[in-house]
Amino acid sequence: MSVDHTSGAAGGGSGEVEDCAHVLERVYAFIDNELDTASGDAIRQHLSDCEPCLDKFDVEQAVKNLVARRCGGDTAPTHLRDKVLSQLALAKHRADRA
Repeated sequence: MSVDHTSGAAGGGSGEVEDCAHVLERVYAFIDNELDTASGDAIRQHLSDCEPCLDKFDVEQAVKNLVARRCGGDTAPTHLRDKVLSQLALAKHRADRA
C-alpha cells in the first residue's frame, strides 16, 4: 500500500489518502492502546506501509514520552480535573449534535 502524498493519489485509489487521515486522527488512541485489536492491527499495518504517517506517529510518540517523563508525577487539582472533564463533555455533546 504505497501512498503518493504529493499528488494526493494512492496506489489503490483515494481511499488510501483517507486512511492516512483516519490513522493520524486515531494516533493517540493507538499510542495509548485504547483501540480494539483489529483497529490497532490495521493502524500498525498502515504505519508499516506509509512512511509519512510513520514519521508523524514517531513525532507524536516522542512528544507523549517527553510529557510523561517531565510531568508523570504531577497530579492536577480536583477542581481543575473536574473543569477539564466538564469542558470535554460539553465539546463532545456539541460535536454529537453537529
